Amino acid sequence: MRPAILIDLDKTLVNVLDYVDYCKALEEVLYYLGRDVVAEVPATYWGRCAVKTMEVLVGLSGSEEWQRASDIVEKFEIIGAQKSTPMHGLNEFLGHVEKYSKKAVVTLLGRRAADAVFKLHNININIAICRDKRLRPKPYPDQVIEALKILNVPPEKAVMVGDSEWDEIAATSAGVKFIGITNHRDVHHFKNCVAVVDDLYGVIEVLRSLFEQETSY
Repeated sequence: MRPAILIDLDKTLVNVLDYVDYCKALEEVLYYLGRDVVAEVPATYWGRCAVKTMEVLVGLSGSEEWQRASDIVEKFEIIGAQKSTPMHGLNEFLGHVEKYSKKAVVTLLGRRAADAVFKLHNININIAICRDKRLRPKPYPDQVIEALKILNVPPEKAVMVGDSEWDEIAATSAGVKFIGITNHRDVHHFKNCVAVVDDLYGVIEVLRSLFEQETSY
């Protein structure tokens, strides 16, 4: 039986990260807040400013300031989305997962930035769980749980694909299997993966070997 498939967006399907000025975004957010915000988040390979920006948004979860801070960050993400480039194997991966009847994107990007990516790269996955004030962002499991709810599947019948340790922790905390993509980096901190692969071509092979010997839903 094929599982539902949950897919991270940035640095998994497309490269937005390298085109976003997260240092400037962080500067504007901290100016708005008038203070620093600290949260416990996992180590990952993103640049310092990107990690700190997302840490601030995690730390603001549930606060009245969250939406304004997110909007400031998304202003820069939209610019990056418009310049974004496909990750290696994107078209082949999208063609492969068309056979999966239940799939969703789960991303830390804001909705407008994600929609810009979908349009630019012709990504036709209708369900997208983006950064939202109602849900604590990854590495919390809330976004993953929301995707499972919308897809109407239990966690044991889902698998998530992502490039970062934040994705892995969100998935496994929700009881979902995880496939980690390293994007050919030598060092990573993935710990509880079904598999660790270099790119989307590797994900295709894992999906074939693990799930596609069985009958579909």
